[in-house]
Order: sequence, then structure tokens, then C-alpha cells
Amino acid sequence: VAVLYAPGRYFACRKCYGLGYATQKEGAGDRASTKADKIRKRLGWQVGFLNGDGGKPKGMHWKTYLRLKSQHDALIQISLQDMARQLGFLHKLMDG
Repeated sequence: VAVLYAPGRYFACRKCYGLGYATQKEGAGDRASTKADKIRKRLGWQVGFLNGDGGKPKGMHWKTYLRLKSQHDALIQISLQDMARQLGFLHKLMDG
């Protein structure tokens, strides 16, 4: 154990205190959005799916660009579906 924590009276490791990392508490939609933003940074696009796509970066192979774009689009769909589920839109669309 490299780091000890003292949220209470005693020093202990993360496992002993049952502490988790922020990424471990993310839902599927949040995780997909985080991964999509990471791909957006790699492509040189502005972070956030509402900002639109920026096109292929100069010097990047088309095969790599198309693979990353496909992964990005799939992750955005997961994120939007989770957002819709949280807001209850999906349930309303399926019933109506």
C-alpha cells in the first residue's frame, strides 16, 4: 500500500475504508461520454458531443480516423440512450 487515508480516526488504505475512485461510480452513459471525449481530444475536436465533429486531423490515416469516428459515434449513442432513459423519454416513446 503506497497511500494511506485518514477519513476517520485511523489511517488505513482505500480498500480498508471501502473508498472508490470517481470513475468506479460512473454509470454506463457517463463512462461512454468520458470515452467519447477522450476520442474527441485525440481527433483534435472540441470536447462535448454538442460541439459537432471537426473532421479528419492532418496526418492521420483514413483507416484510423474512420475507426475512431465509428467508436465515437457508438459511444455517443450509448450516452444519449442512457440520458433518455434517465429522463424517461425512452419509456414514453415505447408506450406511445
